[in-house]
Amino acid sequence: MKILIYKKGNIGFLILLILFALVACKKEDLPAKPVAGPFQVTSTVTNEIEKIASTYTISIEGTTNGWWVTLPANVQWYTMERKYGSGNVTQKLTIKANDSGQDRSGWVKINSTSKEEVIINFKQKGS
Repeated sequence: MKILIYKKGNIGFLILLILFALVACKKEDLPAKPVAGPFQVTSTVTNEIEKIASTYTISIEGTTNGWWVTLPANVQWYTMERKYGSGNVTQKLTIKANDSGQDRSGWVKINSTSKEEVIINFKQKGS
């Protein structure tokens, strides 16, 4: 165990250390917090889709927002080109042909960091 013994020259060092700590802890002027811009989604997806394979476009105008796409779990008959990003982008929604003979329903949800969401619902004919 060490014992700190006061010596005559230590007081100046101690004062210098305290002054340095006070100056180092000075609050900085930080830049302004970013503000979310407008968020809008447009698409060529129609409510009813023919049974043939097709590709549609979804345009995301995210400006300063980040965004991400949510699809139903384990969906295999349609896919999105990208699942996340930021800013403005146009991407493809690819839907496979429906040979099942049954209509099927699907959706795509686009979420933004500004807590907005857009859901695109569609039904693909089976016959």
